[in-house]
Amino acid sequence: MTSEKKQEYTRRITEANPTGIVAITYEIAKGYYEDAIIAFKAGDRDTYRLEITKGNKCIEELIMSLDPSYAISIYLLRIYNYILECARKASFLYDISELAEPMDILAKIGGTFEEIAPQDKRSAGVQGGAEVYDGLTYNSKGRTNTTVKR
Repeated sequence: MTSEKKQEYTRRITEANPTGIVAITYEIAKGYYEDAIIAFKAGDRDTYRLEITKGNKCIEELIMSLDPSYAISIYLLRIYNYILECARKASFLYDISELAEPMDILAKIGGTFEEIAPQDKRSAGVQGGAEVYDGLTYNSKGRTNTTVKR
């Protein structure tokens, strides 16, 4: 994942309500699994396994955020455990075909959370987050970073 993509996710998370954060987490997990596939095609086993591990950490975060007071949580837990099982199998067997179904599941369920996020009237998930404004900043290498508030 590029640093620009990380910055974009960070900005979106600071502005998102709790349901929006779940949708973004799905997107990030899927992105890590996509990066694993790219590494596989490049023949980079270490990066392949590292990207799967990062995706798995996102799924584990989704598990930890489940609210057992909602009946759907037990079904989501089963789905998350299935995704983890497939991803671990993909890593162990060095087989990207094991990632196809989990990525499809992440896209579908993540899309659903994205659709319902506007109905969640709770405030932004990151309390006390700094406002983000348009502008240029310079990093340690003297390059500029553009920050955009939407």
